[in-house]
Amino acid sequence: MKQSASSAFDVRLRSVTRHQILVLLLILSTWSPTSGAKEDFAEYYSQVYQIRVISPQAGSKSSIGSGFQVSRDGLIITNFHVIAAYVHAPERHKIEYQSHTGQKGSLTLLDFDVVNDLALLRHSNPSEKTLRMSDVALLKGQTVYALGNPRDYGTSLVQGPNNGLVEHSYDAQILFSASLNPGMSGGPALNSDGEVVGVNVATAGSQLSFLVPVAKAKALVAADREVLQQDYQAEIARQIKVWQRVRVQALIDSPWPTEEFAGKPLFGEIRKDFQCWGYTNDDEEARKVADASKSCRASNTLYLNHDLNAGELYFSFAHSRSLTLSPTQFASTIRPWMSANNDSNFTHSTNYQCHVDFLRGSASENMFQRATVCVRTYKKMAGLYDSLLLLEQVENEQKWVAHLSVSAVEKDQIQQINHKFLEHVQ
Repeated sequence: MKQSASSAFDVRLRSVTRHQILVLLLILSTWSPTSGAKEDFAEYYSQVYQIRVISPQAGSKSSIGSGFQVSRDGLIITNFHVIAAYVHAPERHKIEYQSHTGQKGSLTLLDFDVVNDLALLRHSNPSEKTLRMSDVALLKGQTVYALGNPRDYGTSLVQGPNNGLVEHSYDAQILFSASLNPGMSGGPALNSDGEVVGVNVATAGSQLSFLVPVAKAKALVAADREVLQQDYQAEIARQIKVWQRVRVQALIDSPWPTEEFAGKPLFGEIRKDFQCWGYTNDDEEARKVADASKSCRASNTLYLNHDLNAGELYFSFAHSRSLTLSPTQFASTIRPWMSANNDSNFTHSTNYQCHVDFLRGSASENMFQRATVCVRTYKKMAGLYDSLLLLEQVENEQKWVAHLSVSAVEKDQIQQINHKFLEHVQ
C-alpha cells in the first residue's frame, strides 16, 4: 500500500533522529569534561616536586610545598614562604625534594624574591624533563590547570578560569577560581599547551585562589644570581626598601581624595589597593554613647616567616559622642589605645620607643589634642622601621581618634607620611 506523504516524512524523521542519537551517544561515551585534562596533563604530574624544609634536630618536616623544574641544569621554582624557615635559620634547617617516585635529595637555595613570594632552587641531579614558561599573555576567562602536592597526599591537578588581575592589589596577582590547598604553594599553573603561566601562591577560601604571574618567575631566573647564606637578611632588607620606596612615596606624593566620616572631611580608599570597612552602634538600644569607626588597609603585605609580616599600611578613625553621660562620665569612657598591625616579636624587632606631643592651635580653646608616635627597628633588616601614630582630639563631649600604622619603612618616609596624615586629620 502506498504511504501518504505525511507517513513517509514521519519514517524519514524517525530514521534521521535515530542516526543522530547513535552518533551523540558514541561521542558521549568517549568524552568527559576532564578527559582532555587527564590525557594532556598526565605527563606533567611527574615534573612536580614536593619541596620540604627539614629540621634535623626535630627529625621531621617543618614546612612543605611544591616546586617545578624550568631548566636542564636543575633550576626549580617555588614560593619564598615555603622555604622561609630555612632563610631565617639556615644553620638549623635544610631544603629537600621528593619526586613523584619517592626519590629524595637535597636542594640549594640560589635566590629569592620576597615581594612576589618566589624562590629559586637548584637540583643536583636534575631531570631531563622541564616545564616551559609561557611567552604568551594569559587571557581572562582562559582555563588554567594548577598542579601541586596538597597536604602531602600526592600530586593533584585542579582547574578553573583565570579571572584576570586582582583589582585591590598593588602588586600583580592573578585571581584563579579553583581551590588551592596547603602544600600546593609553589606548584605550576599551566595553560592548555602545558606552559607555565603562573605559580600557585595562596588561597582565600573555596574557589578563590591566587597565582604569581609567570613573568615574575622568569625575571628571577634571568637575574642569574646566587645570594650567599650570610647575606640573606641584608638581601631581604634591600628588596623591601626598593619595593617600599616606590610604593610609599607614591602614596605620599599623591592627593588623598576627601571622604566624609561622622561629619568631618577625612579620607578613605586613597588608592586602589586600599579597602575600607565601617561600624556604628546605631542599632543598639539604650546606648549612652554614639560610636562610629572606619578602618582602611592596603591589601599587600609580605610574608617573611611564620611570626613575621612586613609592609603593612593601615589607618583608622573613630568618633564617640555622648548622648546621656555627663562630661565626667564621658571622660571615664575614653581609653586610648593603638597597636601594631603586622606580626613581629622581640626576636625580630626592638621594643617601641614612644614620644607624646600636646598640640595647640586648634579651632577651639576647649579642644584637647595629643599626638603619640612610636617607632621600633628591625634587628636583622637594617634601616627598616615600624611606626605607630595616634592622634586624639576631645572637645565638648566628643572624641576623635585617628591611627596610622606603617611597617618596614625607612625613617625619612615614616616622617613624611606621618606629617601628611596629621595635616589631613587635624
